[in-house]
Amino acid sequence: MSTPPSRIRRSTLALGGPAAKKALLAMSVATVLAATLPSASAVPSRTSVATAAAADARCAVPDEPGRFKDGTGSATVTVTDVSEDCLRTYKLVSSVSGERVFKEAPGKPTLRSGSVLLDGLYAMAHDDARLNEADKVSDGSYNDGKPIDCPGGCYTTGKEWTYVWTRDVSYSANLGLTAADPERMRNTLAFKLSERRDGSGDTQIIQDTGTGGSYPNSTDRVVWALGASETINWLPDGERQAFAAKAYDAIRNTIEHDRKVVFDHGDGLYRGEHSFLDWREQSYADWTKDDVATIATSRSLSTNVAHWAAIDAASRLADGAGDKAAAAKYRGWADDLAQAIREKFWLPKKGQFSQMLSTEHDTSPVNRYDALGTSLAVLTGVATPEQAEQAVRNYPQTAYGPSVLWPQQQGVPSYHNNSVWPFVTAYMMRAAARTGNDGVATQQARSLVRGAALFGTNKENVNILDGSTKTVINSDRQLWSVAGMMSMVQQSIFGLDAGEDGLRIKPFLPAQLRDTYFPGSKRAVLNGLNYRGHKVNVALDIPEGRPEDGAYRVQSLALNGKEIPAGTAISEDQLGDGTSTVTVKLAQPEAGSGQQARKPVDVSAKESLYGPTTPDVRSVASQDGGLRLSVDIGEEDPSNVTMDVLRDGKVIAENVEVNAGEQAWTDKYARPEDVSPCYSVRLTHTSSGNTSQHAKPECYWGKDDSRVQKVTGEDFEVTGGKKTSDENGVYYSDWGTAPGDKITARITPKATGDYLLQADAAVGGPLNTGVSSGMKMLRVYDDATGELVTEHVIAMPNTGSWTTVRGSTFAKAKLTRGKKYRIELAQDRLAVNMGYFQHNALYKDTRGGPTNNSNVFAIKALLKKQDTATAE
Repeated sequence: MSTPPSRIRRSTLALGGPAAKKALLAMSVATVLAATLPSASAVPSRTSVATAAAADARCAVPDEPGRFKDGTGSATVTVTDVSEDCLRTYKLVSSVSGERVFKEAPGKPTLRSGSVLLDGLYAMAHDDARLNEADKVSDGSYNDGKPIDCPGGCYTTGKEWTYVWTRDVSYSANLGLTAADPERMRNTLAFKLSERRDGSGDTQIIQDTGTGGSYPNSTDRVVWALGASETINWLPDGERQAFAAKAYDAIRNTIEHDRKVVFDHGDGLYRGEHSFLDWREQSYADWTKDDVATIATSRSLSTNVAHWAAIDAASRLADGAGDKAAAAKYRGWADDLAQAIREKFWLPKKGQFSQMLSTEHDTSPVNRYDALGTSLAVLTGVATPEQAEQAVRNYPQTAYGPSVLWPQQQGVPSYHNNSVWPFVTAYMMRAAARTGNDGVATQQARSLVRGAALFGTNKENVNILDGSTKTVINSDRQLWSVAGMMSMVQQSIFGLDAGEDGLRIKPFLPAQLRDTYFPGSKRAVLNGLNYRGHKVNVALDIPEGRPEDGAYRVQSLALNGKEIPAGTAISEDQLGDGTSTVTVKLAQPEAGSGQQARKPVDVSAKESLYGPTTPDVRSVASQDGGLRLSVDIGEEDPSNVTMDVLRDGKVIAENVEVNAGEQAWTDKYARPEDVSPCYSVRLTHTSSGNTSQHAKPECYWGKDDSRVQKVTGEDFEVTGGKKTSDENGVYYSDWGTAPGDKITARITPKATGDYLLQADAAVGGPLNTGVSSGMKMLRVYDDATGELVTEHVIAMPNTGSWTTVRGSTFAKAKLTRGKKYRIELAQDRLAVNMGYFQHNALYKDTRGGPTNNSNVFAIKALLKKQDTATAE
């Protein structure tokens, strides 16, 4: 079947020349804007007359093209064609990226705002999404690069990323992309669920390949629940319930597993790398790049909020399934976690959430920030209202948008460092809308519009130094960037909020944003939303006048001409058959309600943009009853920085003046006789307040490390493997994957107290990727009675080679002086990496089966705190 000629072409042919086309395209702006949709009073019901009127409005084209211009380039968007069913063809011409032509697609939402620029960029996002649709996906590490079926059709991650990655698709679903095709989004999310390879079921969410062999070093797979929750709320009846049941099973299994593997009952937080910021040299101190276990023991804001979201989803889904006991249990977990995040990550002096608590030996929050984690804390309600308002208002901005982390790191190329990521910007815009901050919301909108207009696609990231796309890696039509553009329109401006009980419309239209992009428009309409199988149009009636700031207020809400209370959840039953129209009448912003956005940071000023380089605690030694630290501030100018000293996660000295290079600082109040303290330091630029990463913690384990008891491979009792040795000592090769493999070491503590138990091991996989991080269950038994004292899963992440030995993560135990203990490392159903799941049966390193080999050279017991009541 041939494509019907467009409405414009038919008119041109019928009237005999280009004059008719020019007449149609040259309709007056006033007429077009007044006719965008019939007013609420003119739409008493869904009739053929109303449908025809809406169609006419959608076909209208403003006189003026859409334009964007700043100091780095310009772009123009024009409508070149309008089809019989009122779908536009656009041409974007950019001084930066050249020309692109794209069309609005049948069955997809369209925007009619009076701004060809916004309408066109929204259409381009849907065109980018279309280009990411696929029935098969591929990646060089899976199935030898050959295509893999994605049942029902999926979204791939971008032009350069033709696979499905858990965090990308999950954030894309939670942003605007679900509304474009809920069924395809469901299929894509389902692709990232997997049972175990041994046939025992236990469907869980897959953690993608990543740092040190992936899980449990990276634990943000739980972001899947954010995407699944949004998708459930858009799917039609029948499909919604089936996917909800599948999602509940996977989320429940995942959070139950994580609770036993990566949750710390001591501080109430989850361990693991930042969500999304998974290139460790970009977002962690340089000393972590070769020692992944330190990242595995960190607590990050974004990942902890993601765990909250998964637990919250499990509670809601359990309640919907009638499992009241599980719902109550998970609600308790979520409430406790939210409180722990509020207390542990909040920096009251900064009015910001900390990016992370950096290691087990330094659980103090860093004075560094993360735009994604901050936004998620606001949007989930984990942040208190006061915290949310301050965090959004205070987050640093640049001329090109919010950098995803702050401050930047010196000597690190632009990718996560020195970059804006549009999907994170979209989350920040949503957070600004949530807190009523019109100034910040407008800044984010400008960033999103600029990137799409100048680059002619929704790029992966943007360099904050010059606004270019010159970063280490950058893909066109990056899926979550596509979703971010949709989110700006759908979730922020129009305020679409799909919930379990229906669709709420809570628009947030800043006066500044309206004045910038569609100042003369009296109406903005989002047409053709596919909500639970029903077609919905949403219209914003905007009052005349040009207020300087604030956001327009909702005056009234009408469904098909009948007024309903503002904020009402519109159910499926209310929508019925055909196309429904929701009309929101807006009122002028309240006087004085506007909020001034922060002035963009001057990125040309080094100390305004970067934190100091990471200092170094070279040693800790006992001296005159105290502990003497040797500290090196590197190449930093001592006149420009001050130093904070941290002991065991607490700041014990602030704004200490420093000298050049290496110097001493003494802790006169340490208790080295019964505590093994761990120290770190950080530097702060006095001019900007930007703070360095924390130094690698250095601990005092007594004179000559007398508080460390160590059993080497020479004295292990081992089941499995083959006794071997190298320059690092004795170990057992090919040990750790077979079900019966076990290492036993015995120790007799010299003091009663709190111990950290750790293995020294080599795991030859790469430091930056893989699915086979070493994991074992560590159990401690009273050797005389056989009583189990404690058990913890420990991670022995990839060390890069089989001759590089690193310490594992820690297990904690209370041990008694003089008792003999048996420490065992063994396989366990909980101590499984991602290679144990069917999804990775096609991964290059686990085609032959899961691997969990570790060359273990020693097991150590480190006395952290001695029980003074039992000390001699």
